[in-house]
Amino acid sequence: MKHLMHSAAVLAFSAPAVLADATIPQGFESARMTSAEVNLHYVRDGGPGETVILMHGWPQTWASWVEVMPLLSADYDVIAVDLRGVGQSDKPEGGYDKTTMATDIMALMDELDISSANIVGHDIGGMTAFAFASQFPEATTTVTIIDVPIPGTPTFDAISVDPRAWHFAFHAAQGNIPEVLTAGREAFYYGAFLQKFDAGAGGITETEIAITVDAYSDPQTAAAGFNWYRAFAQDAEDNKAFMETRLEMPVLGLNAGRLSPVPYVRDMLAPLATTVEGRAFDSGHWIAETRPEELSATLDDFFKRH
Repeated sequence: MKHLMHSAAVLAFSAPAVLADATIPQGFESARMTSAEVNLHYVRDGGPGETVILMHGWPQTWASWVEVMPLLSADYDVIAVDLRGVGQSDKPEGGYDKTTMATDIMALMDELDISSANIVGHDIGGMTAFAFASQFPEATTTVTIIDVPIPGTPTFDAISVDPRAWHFAFHAAQGNIPEVLTAGREAFYYGAFLQKFDAGAGGITETEIAITVDAYSDPQTAAAGFNWYRAFAQDAEDNKAFMETRLEMPVLGLNAGRLSPVPYVRDMLAPLATTVEGRAFDSGHWIAETRPEELSATLDDFFKRH
């Protein structure tokens, strides 16, 4: 997919339907769970080798991985998931703490008869990946956490009060404040956010903005996304209990070098696991869109060594 830079004018566009539909990579199929209390939508190729489960962040969908998925599919069974509340996944009123969202992923694995997987999460998906590995270590072959601070850590506490992370508090505001203030302004708000955190790397295209605007213009999805942030206080409490036991599986921490030149995710995770690797990419927050080949190669190398 060709990476484009955009002027401010693109922020005002309305997402046409022709752009809002993500193209499923060749060899992959779209499906939905049928047996769980909360059923998730996912896209899977059923390829050879170990299973890799890819979890997106805010404000995204499974399609944030669309360039990474085919690069891994030759050697892995790749599954990209719409998290609880997004896209074609169920949108319950509650359960947006990451401990509960991790149980959604375990239910998906149970339905698909997958005993263990390489768990990969970006942003909110990274928080969910940590909760998954902490609760279901026997089902976690490896865990990769991409460009996100984990609630309950000193790193999260420092980032959450940084003015550059202003959206943490805004999205967590009670009384439907973010829902009301962004309703009808989705193209501007989500487009501006995606471009700002691209950090000039050119990883976000009009198509990717349109997919986000289309998905999060749904009021239930918008509310679910904000509820992910409202759950951070509960996540911190849950994680502090998890952190009493170190993760024993191999852990990989990745982050965007344009936003933090040091591998801060690795350093954050070092006290929480016995085996931690990490690096920073020359990209903004959207590493999978900006550096798909480099990210895929990094994941492949990590999986094969462990």
